[in-house]
Amino acid sequence: MRNMMKKWGSRSVLIIIILLLGAWQVGATVPGDIAAGLPLDRVIANGLGAGLTLEAVLGQALDAGANPEKLFKAAVAQGSDLTRLFKYFLDRCATDPKLKDSCSACALMKWAKEAGKDPVEIANAMMAAGSNLQQVRDCLASMGLPNAETYAYTPPGPPVAPAGVGPSFPGGGGG
Repeated sequence: MRNMMKKWGSRSVLIIIILLLGAWQVGATVPGDIAAGLPLDRVIANGLGAGLTLEAVLGQALDAGANPEKLFKAAVAQGSDLTRLFKYFLDRCATDPKLKDSCSACALMKWAKEAGKDPVEIANAMMAAGSNLQQVRDCLASMGLPNAETYAYTPPGPPVAPAGVGPSFPGGGGG
């Protein structure tokens, strides 16, 4: 019995050490990754992999001195939702004096275009993020989109049911 306890005790210590060593990498932080000079796409992936929200990763990266344009483009390259990115950056840049001049709605739209996004997709995402129509049209015009003044936005509605599909409950009624 005593030998069995020694085995279990030493195994328990070994398991605890392995768990602690495994958790060491999870303890890596976004600011630490920025300070280490990791590429921003890796910083974003590490932060998301550690369970942070995209907004938390972006915020910590900006607080650690990441370039907002490069961070935005890295997030786009990671496949992040454009509306969500626009919303985050618009809100953050409006309240952060260091960023206020560098990331306007037009700058964000330009960055998205440089990251390979379609101008209409960009405009729709900016509208969904809360920008106003005239501002989006002006930004589209500054990006060289022909007929930018005619751009119109229709917010997405509920999905349309396919034709010929009725309700999922039996009809009838009456008695």
